[in-house]
Amino acid sequence: MTSVSPPTRAPGRTGRRRTGAAATSLFAITTFGVLAGLTGTAQAATSVPLAGADVYGVLGSTVTNTGLSTVAGDVGGSTSTGTGPNGADSIVHTSGIDRNDVGAGLAGLAAAITNARGQTPATDVGTANLALSSPLGPGVYTSGSDLALTGPLLLDGGGSYDSVFVFRATAGLTTASGSTVTLVNGAQACNVFWEIGSSASLGAGSTFRGTILATTSISVDAGATIDGRLLAQDAVTLISDTVIRSGCQTGLVTPVVVPPVVPPVVAPPTSPPTAEPTPTSPATARPSGSTPRPTTYGQVGRVPVGSVDTGDGSTADAAAEPPRC
Repeated sequence: MTSVSPPTRAPGRTGRRRTGAAATSLFAITTFGVLAGLTGTAQAATSVPLAGADVYGVLGSTVTNTGLSTVAGDVGGSTSTGTGPNGADSIVHTSGIDRNDVGAGLAGLAAAITNARGQTPATDVGTANLALSSPLGPGVYTSGSDLALTGPLLLDGGGSYDSVFVFRATAGLTTASGSTVTLVNGAQACNVFWEIGSSASLGAGSTFRGTILATTSISVDAGATIDGRLLAQDAVTLISDTVIRSGCQTGLVTPVVVPPVVPPVVAPPTSPPTAEPTPTSPATARPSGSTPRPTTYGQVGRVPVGSVDTGDGSTADAAAEPPRC
């Protein structure tokens, strides 16, 4: 009996095939990971503790204000200009006070910057215009250069009030005039942090949300609204701006149940009542060829005089004489 040997394979071919398949799979996984990182969801972030800086709406070594600005929270600067309660250049406090001793606040700011920089893992967005990445979910987003915002940015909390957003820029942050940051689905300004390695500049008439932690300075053009805090280690400059502090909640967002709209029941139009016909008795059939008899008879007015035909050929006196005696 002749035995048939299995075909021999060239040495090393199997290894090359397996290596090539593994490389292809690794490339696919790496590509998927990069794409997944750009879909608007970053790694988990934690709230940045502010310590002594928490009470401030505006904090810097120097604070300068031009025009009438409104601030919720303390305004603190070792040197302050235009921050008094009166005059053409002044700040109206909706809460808080003016402070000159800002040591505890600046110490809290330095610790907050360190905390934000140390949060990992993070999604690297490069030199990014965040308006092109909107919407974004909770997480840590970092840039080795500048961050910019030229239009609307939507931050989606994913149904949780505890969702946290941390944005980091090694260099600066610049927002355009009229740009906006909008929070939905549980995202809150108290849980949005912007750690800026140098300076931040907010455009005129823009709407910004979150706490800016700037290593150098913050400048805000006229008519901007900030829901959060402006905290800088060096200088803060305002021009007729508004700083508010929204409340902060915890837990899950309770969905709003909208009851279904039930259309009103419309009654059909009614017709006026119609008189019912009077029932009639059915007609009685008569034999064919018969002459109907009168149902009533006329009364004879007088007795006829003379002979009366009896119908059998004889006659009878119509009026018989009375018997004679």
